[in-house]
Amino acid sequence: MNSPIVAVGFCTYKRLHSLERLFQHLAGTIKAVNEQCVIIVVDNDGNDPAVPQAIDGFAQAHGLDVRYLVETQPGISAARNAVFTEAERLGVQFMAMLDDDEWPTDRWLSELLKTQAINNASIVGGPVRPVFPESARHLEKYARYWSVQKQSLDGKPFVFCTCNFLVNMHAIAKEPRPLFDEAFGLSGGGDTVFFRKLFYRGHAMAWSEDAWIYEEVPASRAGFKWMRQRRFRVGNHAVRWESVNGRGLRSLLKTIGLTLRLPVYPLFRREPESPFVGWLLEMDKVRGRWASHFGDVFVEYARPQPGQKACR
Repeated sequence: MNSPIVAVGFCTYKRLHSLERLFQHLAGTIKAVNEQCVIIVVDNDGNDPAVPQAIDGFAQAHGLDVRYLVETQPGISAARNAVFTEAERLGVQFMAMLDDDEWPTDRWLSELLKTQAINNASIVGGPVRPVFPESARHLEKYARYWSVQKQSLDGKPFVFCTCNFLVNMHAIAKEPRPLFDEAFGLSGGGDTVFFRKLFYRGHAMAWSEDAWIYEEVPASRAGFKWMRQRRFRVGNHAVRWESVNGRGLRSLLKTIGLTLRLPVYPLFRREPESPFVGWLLEMDKVRGRWASHFGDVFVEYARPQPGQKACR
């Protein structure tokens, strides 16, 4: 049997309901691609027998090749590395990834592949559009803060997160392993470190605006209290990945510059429809940066203690 050309990979942790929804949409996007495909699921928990049962039922119902693995080492870095290891073992040429609380459109995978072919890119990214609960429809006008949009670095397209991207596995075959730094396993932010390394090693990146996916915004995240915490986290993690390879002073100087800019930040009109909200969130990002400089690490993927519920 020939090696699969394309893989769709993702990590999961205690999200059976959203996992079932994701599977329902994966069938359509894979069938729209005229290539041999495989789905790689890495469970970073492994204690719920309903998860492999649901995956097996999906595979049989749609006649798709699904590989289910359990990664016992806690942390998102270990789970992501396990996805890549399995893709390499299978000889996959292209792998697309998304998160277990997202779901793709039927054109998602085909659009990523089309953009890769046009640009001969090692990495292709796409947008993520938030879906708010009925109780939080008023937040739709602020959707930009919950979304993933096109970014650039040094004037070039820059893919910065694993929630929607495609990678040419052959192009990164000689990159040092593990690809995702275990130091960011529980804190998060390791995907940005990964993509920055690829960017500065000369791997071309591209953006496909038509390869969008949707992300559920649960009630627990549908508010500015959560968003302010998220921006604090963004700033906190940014200092950590900016400081890799002894660049801590450079990161500190950037933090000082961003702090000095705060009083006039609304004048930049980066969020023209909501300048005050943009300023408030920018302030939270700067607070997170300063916290990191003083040794505070925001832990995104902390595991619950006995008797506590998991929270992600």
